[in-house]
Amino acid sequence: MFFSVDCILVRGSSLSRLVEERLGLSGASSVHESHSFDAARWAGIPENALHTQLARLPMLPGIEETTQWCWSSGLVPIISSLTWTPIGAHLAERFGFHSYSGRCLDARNGRFTGQAGYPYTPTDQVEFVRRRADDLGAAPQACAAVGACPTDGLLFDSVGLAIAFNASPEVSAHATTSVEGEDLRAVIPALQRLTVSRV
Repeated sequence: MFFSVDCILVRGSSLSRLVEERLGLSGASSVHESHSFDAARWAGIPENALHTQLARLPMLPGIEETTQWCWSSGLVPIISSLTWTPIGAHLAERFGFHSYSGRCLDARNGRFTGQAGYPYTPTDQVEFVRRRADDLGAAPQACAAVGACPTDGLLFDSVGLAIAFNASPEVSAHATTSVEGEDLRAVIPALQRLTVSRV
């Protein structure tokens, strides 16, 4: 059960952009931007400053309850994202996700160095889904994804059940179904299709 990061924010927000604005990083981050330049903007930022800002961001209600429902229903909730891995790590620990993906960002002695691993693309995101599904003994077609951003199209195409949550028509066109709501628990009825198909 893969959740794209931006679908857990208040409607119309971008998690990485909000975090970077609050940390005072110059320039706008983008998955299309030069990877090395994007990472360099993080040089010297304390790791605890990132966690502080993430804790203050406007998250949708119902995230923890939705991950708990997944676990109790035999589904494994995972964050699948193109944002920096420290963001995914924070959200996984805070809300009970099993694991996360993302763009690697190096840190030493409690501060980000401005160095990053290889660029992380939507194609890499799909490969992450395949590897993680295999690790858990499931075929990708037996998995679901909840997403909202344009880069989630390939993610949707790689799973059996794709749920566009508060998404644009362009994103919804790749999905199995679309859901609107102000609480992440709104996706649970759609996710129940997975639990029914396993009975």
